[in-house]
Amino acid sequence: MEKRPFLSRVAFPVLTVAGIAFASGFIYFASGGMERSMLHTVTASLSGLAYFLAISFGPLYVFAATRLRGSSIPESVLASSVTPFLWMTKEVLVLTGSHPFIECLYWYLNPLNIWLALLMVAEFGAAALIVRSKKKRMGVVVGSVLVPVAVIAGSLTIFALMYAWGKGENLYVIFLEGYRALFGSGV
Repeated sequence: MEKRPFLSRVAFPVLTVAGIAFASGFIYFASGGMERSMLHTVTASLSGLAYFLAISFGPLYVFAATRLRGSSIPESVLASSVTPFLWMTKEVLVLTGSHPFIECLYWYLNPLNIWLALLMVAEFGAAALIVRSKKKRMGVVVGSVLVPVAVIAGSLTIFALMYAWGKGENLYVIFLEGYRALFGSGV
């Protein structure tokens, strides 16, 4: 399988998912000004769902698409992380309206972002299995399923344990204690 040029190998899958996230996020937030209740509900629900899916499950598509197009694993991981990182950055920038910038950077470590990162790692394993299956059908020699399955199992186990431990509230308390230790109790 030959390695495609950068634009078709990496940029197209990344821009597709980022474009869907940007467009659906814009529609979601713009729908707040709609006067008709039912139209607002439908528009917000559909665009919010697309926004969520692009951010949360876009990495699955990007990883598989870039790997099938000849990207290395590190290149695919980096490409898959673009849309979630942009979303996290948008959330950090929103906080700059009420907090100093250095404190806002701490928000990257919030439990929701950690869960998103763990979900992404599980998606990388699932995408690797999808790529493996497609390559096998094409007659390409493929490796073992052990590593992708271990990545999925490990990531989802940590994800579930973090939630099971007080439904995530304990993790959030640790996050807040870290904030207080670094920046004080705030206002």
